[in-house]
Amino acid sequence: MRRLIQWSFGLMAGLLVTFAASSAFPAMAEEAGADQGQTEVRSGWIDENLGPGVARWVDENGNISDQPGTQGQTPEDGGEAGAEGENQGSQESQGAQEGQESQEAQESQEQVPAGRQIDPAKPMVALTFDDGPYAPVGNQIMDCLALYGGKATFFVVGSRVSAYQAELQRMVAEGHEIGNHTYDHKYITKLSGEQIQSQVNQCSDAVQAATGVRPTLFRPPGGYISSASLAHVQAPAIMWSIDTLDWKTRNAGKTVNAVMSRVRDGDIVLMHELYSQSGAAALEIIPRLVEAGYQLVTVSEMAAARGGAVSGGVYSHFYP
Repeated sequence: MRRLIQWSFGLMAGLLVTFAASSAFPAMAEEAGADQGQTEVRSGWIDENLGPGVARWVDENGNISDQPGTQGQTPEDGGEAGAEGENQGSQESQGAQEGQESQEAQESQEQVPAGRQIDPAKPMVALTFDDGPYAPVGNQIMDCLALYGGKATFFVVGSRVSAYQAELQRMVAEGHEIGNHTYDHKYITKLSGEQIQSQVNQCSDAVQAATGVRPTLFRPPGGYISSASLAHVQAPAIMWSIDTLDWKTRNAGKTVNAVMSRVRDGDIVLMHELYSQSGAAALEIIPRLVEAGYQLVTVSEMAAARGGAVSGGVYSHFYP
């Protein structure tokens, strides 16, 4: 009888162990599957909507870049890095960056605009981005600009401001410039004087409410202007000398070529913040311009270095 009881207990213990193991393995398999699902993105960006400056690149092998806003590369001495155009395919991630390069990249992202010096004798370019804000693209652009010490001007549509206040606050904090692009992207040549003032004031009010800073520059939607309409804007009208046509081509490679094939000192470059292809192009344009010796400045910085801009004036470049 004693042997029978011992045999029964042994059998029950074995069944319990077998049941516990069979229950645990599916759970572990599910957990492993969840881990693998975290890197399903290939040759694309993740974490774009989690706040300013956190967009990260995942290469074709599922490796995630440590440095936000870069495709797994850290610039060295202002050299070329960042994204290639979409027509050129994705770059392989170089993994985690350690030591001094990583520390310098982090410090560059924490830079304070105060004390920024522009050398009027050196070539400069003003990159401008219309129709935002749009954080998934805007943050990528600002991440890359932070790595290379550049600034840009973002001409925003007022009706979009409330949805992307954190992005606008980052623009101001990092020394970028916010310009007025009307409240509803209206062509001002088709509006009355009262309607123009309403469009301009509503946009400026929205930006000021979100950031504490009021725009001082204006870009007319579509580039449509007239002396009569500008009389109601009461700000310098900023046009452009290089139109990338990025809104039309939606091709990063063509956008890069539109800039690099004819850029010169004093140019104002027109791009748009709404398109992922434009963001990818900016990630290549920015380091290439810096490598070529250009200072990446805001429109107001370039205007101040090249004679200034007055209300009612129309400016498409600031050539020396």
